[in-house]
Amino acid sequence: MLSSEQVAHYRRHGYVVVRGMVSAAEIALLRDAVRLLLDEAPVGPDQPHDREGRPVPHPRDYSFLQPAAGAAVLNRVSTPLARSADVLKVYANPRLLQAVEALYGPDWVPFAESIVIKLPHVGAPFAWHQDGRFATGQVPERGVNFGIYLYHSDESNGCLYVVPGSHRNGRVDIAAQIASHGERLPGSIPVPVAAGDVIVHSRNLVHGSFTNRSPEQRVTVYFGYHARSTVEGEFAGEQIRRRAQVVELALAARAADRRFTDRTVYRYRPWIAAAGNGAAADPATALRTPSLAL
Repeated sequence: MLSSEQVAHYRRHGYVVVRGMVSAAEIALLRDAVRLLLDEAPVGPDQPHDREGRPVPHPRDYSFLQPAAGAAVLNRVSTPLARSADVLKVYANPRLLQAVEALYGPDWVPFAESIVIKLPHVGAPFAWHQDGRFATGQVPERGVNFGIYLYHSDESNGCLYVVPGSHRNGRVDIAAQIASHGERLPGSIPVPVAAGDVIVHSRNLVHGSFTNRSPEQRVTVYFGYHARSTVEGEFAGEQIRRRAQVVELALAARAADRRFTDRTVYRYRPWIAAAGNGAAADPATALRTPSLAL
């Protein structure tokens, strides 16, 4: 859950850090899941096999940055809920979902999930940006990202930088700002965190990160959410409903796993039972339903 002070900080600055939001046990679970995902990664962009020669299902889930010289560097795993049962179960962490409700009320839907990986010494930078396509124009609300940090993150290993308050400025001409001020945008600050901390940030916020040149990796699991009202009319009702069903799948998977002993269980109370015929999609179909990125 977010306190009223944390919600106010998010509204004013476009981000808030929630310290220790995810337990050490669940961070360890996510670390193991990421190790397995890395072991299963293709050897390069659009390659069908991993380093052991095994076929990789859906290899395009893995994104690489191609530097001007040298080998391509893995920097993102998309659709992690479909690739890892344990990531799916952590998705249903009640503290996380209660925090979403603190921002949007109970009528919210997930839009996308991914894992950003900055490998030691070569971890790729992420240029200054605002998330998404601004498909709905310069509106004040286009969704929120929750970044769960699996290891500490500071300036040495490419931590997140933000421009506080920039989420209130509509679509920012970032290229012009870089041309005028260089890569350190005016007003930008680093946001160092520890393992288990979560950075909650608006998709309108100007943010980015620099190369990891340290011997330590930086891994962030991103879960994103929308207020349902912002995606209605922009996406087909069936697509929205299937994305909402991901939450139900995660809650059921977590409830069936005895490793999770939550004192409270999040109750997802959306409209999906009344949407369409209310029938659940095939889990594999729901977990690979395209994102609702605006």
